[in-house]
Amino acid sequence: MIAGSTRPTRRSPAIAQWVAADRSQPELRLEVVDLAGFDLPMLGEPLAAVFGSYEHETTRRWAAAIASYQAYVMVVPEYNASFPGVLKNALDHLYAEWADKPVAFVGYGMTGGGRAVAQLRQVAEELRMRPVGTSLHLSPHQVADGRYAARAGDVESRARMLAELAGALSVGRTPAAEGRIR
Repeated sequence: MIAGSTRPTRRSPAIAQWVAADRSQPELRLEVVDLAGFDLPMLGEPLAAVFGSYEHETTRRWAAAIASYQAYVMVVPEYNASFPGVLKNALDHLYAEWADKPVAFVGYGMTGGGRAVAQLRQVAEELRMRPVGTSLHLSPHQVADGRYAARAGDVESRARMLAELAGALSVGRTPAAEGRIR
């Protein structure tokens, strides 16, 4: 679970914790990775990520964290009809670590984060991730006191998305990608 915002008033950690609390797919070990804890500089590496040569300790730490997971759920707010620059920067810092791994999306915003998810899906495909079909679209107004209060249908939608993610884990892994997973 990648909490995809670092704004002080962000809701992504609360929503990510709510998604991670799902136990409908016992084979998934759902953990929250908070971008705020990585302090990645804006495009701080001298070489493009495709070369896999990371000069900065912050990037190496980020790469190790991301490489250790077999799939991702990105929790993303919609800012100005797109997703936050901090998440784009975090994605652009790496390349091989993302490849061939399934990804699901949880958007939130005034329209459920749909435009942010649509654009993020394009970036994920370019990074050779494998997006699942079902995404969650939530309201930021359901977060109070650091907790997400599910609306009717949210729990079922969450379970459906995570079932797709769990199913995608067993399909389509390439031998090269397998060697990169810890």
